[in-house]
Amino acid sequence: MGLRRRWWMTFFGIPRGPLGRFGAWFMQRTNGTFYRAMAAELDLRPEDELLDVGCGSARLFADHARDVRYVAGLDASGVQVTMARKRLAQRIAAGTAEVVEGTASELPWEDGRFSVATSVNALKFVPDPLAALREMHRVLRPGGRMAVTMGEAEEAPADAREGIVDVWGQWQWTDAAAQRLLEEAGFADPEVRVLPVFSKALLARGSKPVA
Repeated sequence: MGLRRRWWMTFFGIPRGPLGRFGAWFMQRTNGTFYRAMAAELDLRPEDELLDVGCGSARLFADHARDVRYVAGLDASGVQVTMARKRLAQRIAAGTAEVVEGTASELPWEDGRFSVATSVNALKFVPDPLAALREMHRVLRPGGRMAVTMGEAEEAPADAREGIVDVWGQWQWTDAAAQRLLEEAGFADPEVRVLPVFSKALLARGSKPVA
């Protein structure tokens, strides 16, 4: 991994050390527009049980899922997990929230545990995005809904059939490649479009088939 990629991953991808602590603080201060937009896409309801893969400091939960019955977050960064647990301390103590450190390709929950799954600006850093999406599909109950961001729109070459890794070490997908990835992971009715935020993030949505 080159110096540029190593710096980027330490700051934004999987924050660690002093630089990662600053990166985690920076992201929680600047990603509010992403979380507002994703909350609108998720259409959260009081009876939902929500999983956020790459949950960061849990701002999505704290700002937009206070009335959701149960929330669970996973992040590969110990720095982020510590921040998230502090932010959700009351809910964790009440038994309506949990935050774990782990990898997106091996989620520590049983099949059909959640009604909603999301991932905001995290899949582009995951070594195996297909494995991560398959795991999200597995832990969704039938009829469960999923919405994730998948890199920046228009970053991948138009003729790319699969995702590519850019100079920063981030995955990027075309609309067609993102849709194929969702279909391969098992999601029904995949939809790929631009999330209405300043960075033109690629939004991918789908659901787990009922039968």
